Parts: sequence; structure tokens; C-alpha cells
Amino acid sequence: MPLPFSLVCDLLDECHRLCLAHRPNEQVVADWFARHRGRIDARDTDLSALLSTLLPEKRTDRVYCIQAASLEKIVGRALILGASRIAELARYKQPGLGLDLADCVERILTVTPNPAYSDKHRATVEEVDGILHGLASEIKWSSPAIRSSQATLTQRNRGDLEGVYRRLRAREAKWFTRLVLKDYQPLIFDSNLVYRCCNPVLPSILKIQDDFAAAVKTIQDAKGKMLPNSVPAAPISGTVLASVKPQLGVKVGRQNWFKARSMKHCVDIGHGRMSVENKIDGEYCQIHVDAASNPPRIQIFSKSGKDSTEDKRGLRGAILKSLKLGLPGSNIGKRCILEGELVVYSDLENKILPFHRIRNHVARRGRFMNTEEDIPPKPYENLMIVYYDILLLDDRSLLDVRHSERFRILEQTVHCDRGRAELIPRRTIDFGHGYAVSELRKAFAKIITEKGEGLVLKPDDPYFKFHNSDRPFSGCCIKLKKEYIGNFGDVGDFAVVGAGFNAAKSREQVKRWNATPEFTVVSVVELKETQLKTLISFGNPMAVPLPENNATRVKLPRGIETTTPLSVAFENPLVFDLRCFSFDKPGNTGFWTLRFPMVSKIHFDRDFSDTVSFEELQQMAKDSTTAPELEDSQENLAWIAKLEGADPRGRAADAISQLTATTMPTPSPMKSTQNTSSSDLRMSPVTFRTA
Repeated sequence: MPLPFSLVCDLLDECHRLCLAHRPNEQVVADWFARHRGRIDARDTDLSALLSTLLPEKRTDRVYCIQAASLEKIVGRALILGASRIAELARYKQPGLGLDLADCVERILTVTPNPAYSDKHRATVEEVDGILHGLASEIKWSSPAIRSSQATLTQRNRGDLEGVYRRLRAREAKWFTRLVLKDYQPLIFDSNLVYRCCNPVLPSILKIQDDFAAAVKTIQDAKGKMLPNSVPAAPISGTVLASVKPQLGVKVGRQNWFKARSMKHCVDIGHGRMSVENKIDGEYCQIHVDAASNPPRIQIFSKSGKDSTEDKRGLRGAILKSLKLGLPGSNIGKRCILEGELVVYSDLENKILPFHRIRNHVARRGRFMNTEEDIPPKPYENLMIVYYDILLLDDRSLLDVRHSERFRILEQTVHCDRGRAELIPRRTIDFGHGYAVSELRKAFAKIITEKGEGLVLKPDDPYFKFHNSDRPFSGCCIKLKKEYIGNFGDVGDFAVVGAGFNAAKSREQVKRWNATPEFTVVSVVELKETQLKTLISFGNPMAVPLPENNATRVKLPRGIETTTPLSVAFENPLVFDLRCFSFDKPGNTGFWTLRFPMVSKIHFDRDFSDTVSFEELQQMAKDSTTAPELEDSQENLAWIAKLEGADPRGRAADAISQLTATTMPTPSPMKSTQNTSSSDLRMSPVTFRTA
């Protein structure tokens, strides 16, 4: 019989309890699958539905357009709640209670259980998944495959969710609420563990076919071709997996990545001949090409697995031309899968433009999002694809082919067109050679000087390695950015002005003239648990409700708005030292802000007048993102020296006898001394929120 949803809630409840106690859940997960193995392996159990229920965040192809506020109304209607109980349902909005909407739903149904609940008509995993799938099929933001299934499904709407709520017990309604919101946090499952427990082959199949339904079907189709009990008896071998090929229309998973923290880290992880590629700051694209169809069919998948072909249709012409589809000289007879980065290229400036310019050229389901404050696209700006790998060519899977051979095939397949389609700039470094670190350091310093994003180091290995290796990082790529190393990502001190949570900044003139400081929120950061405990123990933020704040003026631009609203303001802003990986211009802001900001330190001996000003932040961003017209050899040498000094204990990884690296201190941003009127004061605040 189908799998009861209540059984999944048993697992979720127990793992949530362990999570709150900071204890691992691996054994509980394994025991649950073992206990219910008969049900899970039954013919009428939908394994894809079970995976979608346990790992809802993986279903990026499904969009429900339902947040906590709208789901609260759905629950209220479903349970026919009066005013007092609706107020009880909304208690999750009150700061400090540690509740979410799901907790409130559980409390209400614990006090007043559903009268329509019946053990004979318990909700099943398959039924719940079908309702969510049908709901997503009606939403334009869902993938084309989900929306195209609408004709074969019973039409669903939010009223169906109300019907489900009326049939659930309190605990089941709690987890159903979190399932709809795709958020079980703080509970997080190890997805590979769940895959292995479902079927030992599944983790490997999902690397090749990153889709639950496709992977499960592949396993079911293969069962008849294998010896009895051969799948669970032993880890699947590379020979067996070689028969599983990438499929057009099903995204191939991505390689494993590691972030290098120093040159020595690269030496420890890297091996043999490594391809060193420029890291392009664009949007990842996995391009599926069906050259046999007329006209040729192109699908483009994003990093998250979404089918974004509609959004990136402006790239179609560049792809067709670069692959010469249907023309003499094309290397593609039937099908092909390639990887690359979508960027915007300026023919006038002869360069790739910053990442934020993409949103002016790429619509999201026909709409350009958050572009009101942006510079309109120019006629000399075009979408461009930078290719860096090929995974399938006609009937040949290239996943088991070494990187050097894959790139050779890629060079034969792609016809470069400047500013429209190009191959990734790359070089090869032999890590078995004594000068490897020096060569890598020079290449890294050069990309830093040119204001590039970083480097990617790829071993000359197959795309995926399914067999065990003596090398712990075998087959893994290495990301190398200066922000990963030492303090190179430090930006400066920022003032935290509120919670909900928010941070800001002020200037010397505020202190001098006793003017009311005005803060412009420029970013949002989250505190780790240890940082939050430190803040609670040693900080003393004077929080007041935002409408009652008279000590500061806080401006929250639309492009910085978050799902956690700013609810209180700090009359005495805190000071956080922030680091980031680069700078960006969010939509509808018109100014530079931090990209992927993190809190590196919390200062208790400084006030907001010592922090980075809004103007200084803008200048730092411009300096960081603007490459010099000519190579600055002195700056390049300076970065080589800094990279040498950043290795462990300040000793260069390739030093032979004694420390020769020159350590060059990184100066803190200088405080502006220009007189500014109180009406011109703008701070660069950072909103923070607890995890």
C-alpha cells in the first residue's frame, strides 16, 4: 500500500529532536529506512515522492508562490478559525518566542483536533506529493516540465491545501506546513545518506541524472538486467555506471568543489597536471542540444537545476552560431551537453561587464526583475556564452573521459566568436614540478590585478569518479579566490543598527555636530551561533521598536528588503567587521554593496563613528571591480608577495630554506575628513538576522 505521511513525520520529528540537542541523525535515518524497507520497496510506493517529501529544497522545479503569511490565511480558512485562534496562529511573528508557523499550527490542532480526521483515510506521501505537484503546475515560475504536466493532472489550487489540513493530525500538519514552505530548518538531512538508504545505487545515478523521477526510473529499468540482489550486495562499479548515460532534458550533476585557503592548500589537494581556468563571474548554464530536431532544440539549465531556457532565450543565437548546428563543419550529429557561463559583453569597451548587468538582459518568466534603478541596456551590449566543458557528444558520454581530452573535444566543437561565444581562458600547471606553486601564484596575482573573480583548478581526471581512490580529493575541482585567503576579503567595520536584523554606519560629523545619523541599509548578514552568544554576553544593544526610534534614521531600499523584516532599531549601533567575496549592485538600489558578506569580528570597543562610510564603500567597490587599462607590474608583484605571506606561518609553500616572502600589511580604509552637512549624512548599514 502507499506510504502513510505519518510515517515520514515520525522520522522528521525524531531527527528534529536530535538536531535541537546537537546530536547526529544518521543512525536514526538508517534505522527508519530499515524498519520500513518492505513499504519503501513496494511496487505501489513512489520513491520519487518520498525523496521530494524528505528533501523538499531539492525540488527547485516546483514553485508554489506561498510564503508564511499566505499559508497562514490558508490554514485559517481550512480550520475555520475565529479571531482569537487566528491571533494564536500568528504568534510566530512575535520576536523572541522561537516559533514558526508550523509550531503554531501544531498547537492549535493539539488543543482542537480535526473532527474530520480518520485512520481509514490517512494522507499518504504519494497523495501529498501529487497535490503539491499539481499546485506547482499552475505556477508560471515552475519549470516547463512541471507546467506541461498540467494537462495530465487533476487541476489543483490552494483549496486543495485546505482539504489536506482538515485531514491531518497536529504533528502531521506541522510538517506539512514546513513541506509547503520547503523549509525544515534547523533540521537538515544529509541528502547522500537519504539517497543511499533509498537505494545504494541512487547517489551515483543522481550525479548523472539530477532528477528524482529520472534516476528512480533508471534504477527500475536496470533491475531486470542485473543479477538478483546485485544492487544492494556491493557498491556499484564504474563499469556498471558506464552504461548509464546523460539524457537530454535531465540535468547532469556538478563536480565536487573545494575552496583553497592558501597556496599550500592547493599543493595539498592538487595533483598531477591541473588545468587552471579563469573564474568567470556569470550565470552557470548547462546547455542541452538536440541537433537532430528541426529546428535544433536547445535547453538551458541553471546551477540550481531549473530549466531556464525561456529566461535565457537571448543566448540561443550565439549558441546556434558557435556550434554551427545544421551547417557544414558542425561537430554535433545528434546531441550534445555543454557547460558554460552566461555573461554580458560590451562591444564598446571590449570586455565582460559586471555580474549585476545580467538582470537587464535576462528576463525571469518574461519579466525583468528589479531593474528600475539600473542603467538601461545599451545597443552595444550582448549576451555571451563562455564554454568550459562538454559532457555528451552524440551517443558518447564523456563523463568518464579525462578533462584534457574533454577540452580538446570542446575546442573541436565550439567555433569562437569574439564577444558572443568563447572558450574559457586556461593554462596547464604540472603540480609534480617544483615550480608549480610559483607559477600558480603568478597566475593568481595576475587575475587579482585584472580584478578577475579568481581561478578554478581542475585535475586531469574524469568528470565523475565512482570508484574509491587513495587520494582524498581525487576528481575534485579547486576554487581559488583571494577572499578565501587570510584577511584579503576584509572590507571594514560596519555598524549594526537594528534587528530583524539590520546594520549601518555613521561618520565623524555626526559625533561632532550631534546630528541625527541617517543610515542606508546596504546588506544583510547572518550570525553564527557562537557569534550570537558572544553578542548576547558582551554586547548591549539598546533595541526599540522601529516606529519609536528617534536616535537614528534608517533607510531600507527596496532592493535590500528581506523575508525577515526589520522590526527593532538599535539606538547605539553595534560594530561588525565584515568580509565579502566581491561587490554587487542589487536590483532597485543603484549603489554597490557587499556580495556574500560574512561577519569576521564583533567589536565592543568602537562606535559607529569609526566605521566605513557609504561613500568609502562605493569607492572601494569601484576600485575592486575596475581593472586597470594597462598591467600594473608593481601591483602584480605586491600581490605575489601578499600571497607568499598568506601561506601557513607566513612561509611560502615553495620556500626551500628560509622565509623570503615579503609581508605587506593591508591598510584599513581611511576615514574621510571632508566636512559634510547633516543632511548629506548616509551610513552603510548591514542588517543581521539570527540563523
